[in-house]
Amino acid sequence: MLEVIDKWLGDEDLVRFLDRQFTYKTPHNYIEFANSYDAPPSIFGKNDSQDVDSHIFYSYDFNPGEPLIRFLVLKAMDDIEALTGHTKLNCLRVHLAIQHAGQDVERHNDGSDITAVYVASANGGGTFDFHVEEINDVWTEKVPFVNNKLIIFDGKIKHEALAPQGKRPRILLVMKLGFSDAK
Repeated sequence: MLEVIDKWLGDEDLVRFLDRQFTYKTPHNYIEFANSYDAPPSIFGKNDSQDVDSHIFYSYDFNPGEPLIRFLVLKAMDDIEALTGHTKLNCLRVHLAIQHAGQDVERHNDGSDITAVYVASANGGGTFDFHVEEINDVWTEKVPFVNNKLIIFDGKIKHEALAPQGKRPRILLVMKLGFSDAK
């Protein structure tokens, strides 16, 4: 499953606010690993090496109960319900994924049942590449990063995002969701 909703938030003032809030006012940490299997067990140990094969990028975890974040998650869940019929979803994690120039993110899967990614800032362009495999067939589906786009996909699909080319970072609000119903 891969669904894209262009101009997801109809209010341009809200779109501009989220871009600026997430880009300039939300702290982020250089600690996110797309492929957690390659991540170091700790960043604090005396002998823990920070030289790992996995690409590292910036992130910030939100409390899903924060009013603005809760609004965005519930809106995404409503759209997912309309597209898939799943009526009961659990929010597993909500975080920003921040990529600066030179910070590629290798192919990985999220492990969630559904992931919804809101493109809050994508001034450097680029594509979100999904590696789809069906019987005897493999192809790449490319979704351009454009502000105010919601990308909904099966969290088990392998995907990657090459670094933005612009001066500002790419800011994605990632909502990882799990099923709590049979459909």
